[in-house]
Amino acid sequence: MKKLYTIQIIPEGSTKVRTYRIQRVWLKLFTWIISLAAILLCILVWKFTEINMQLANAWKLKADNEWLMERHAEYELAFSNLDSIYAIENQIQNILNTYLENDSSKIRSILDKNRLMHTSSKKAHQDTDFEAELTLNRQSLDAFPNMLPVMGVISRHFSEEHQATDFAAAMNEPVFATASGKVIFAGDNGNLGLVIEIDHGGGFITRYAHLARISTKKGNNVRKSETIGFVGNTGNSSAPHLHYEISFNKKLVDPELYF
Repeated sequence: MKKLYTIQIIPEGSTKVRTYRIQRVWLKLFTWIISLAAILLCILVWKFTEINMQLANAWKLKADNEWLMERHAEYELAFSNLDSIYAIENQIQNILNTYLENDSSKIRSILDKNRLMHTSSKKAHQDTDFEAELTLNRQSLDAFPNMLPVMGVISRHFSEEHQATDFAAAMNEPVFATASGKVIFAGDNGNLGLVIEIDHGGGFITRYAHLARISTKKGNNVRKSETIGFVGNTGNSSAPHLHYEISFNKKLVDPELYF
């Protein structure tokens, strides 16, 4: 005999009774369906909440990473500026020590001590051509033009229109050979005035222009930091200064990459 559940419904204000008979198995099935639906709904809500939390964490991590990248860029810029400050400080100390000394042998000692090659973090990231040049000439630092040619201030930088570096300096300030080599030209060169050109070997040639006087001659071998002339205003020039060029394999390059 089937077990039945009887449900009676009496509407309000009516004497008629509505009777429903439901088998027990259907009632149990309905209860299981409701329970299963409730469980699935709870799982869905829990998963949805978990996904939202993961998304929130992902956005937070992205924001943190962007902040760290910005700080990293700021630190890189600060360290790059610090490298430049150290280089400028060394040059200033070099200038001050040289002017305070009257003994030529002490001046030469100061120049030899302070004009070593400085490679900042910015220079370390120059193109591979410059790195190759530097590697090829590292074995012979004496013939590598990596020192300042004069005690002065850079007044004009290297560019496509002006493929040299100009140094503003006092009239008759000594001009130094930036590397050892052989003088291949010493004399008047029209708009450049009195000029000295030195072949250092390995593809390097340096030129010093607008000189007031020349203290060497063609064919002479000169040593690094040797005085070869004096700052002047000859040729097409509006004020005393040194026009300094470096060419490597017959191509003019930026002198500031080398000192």
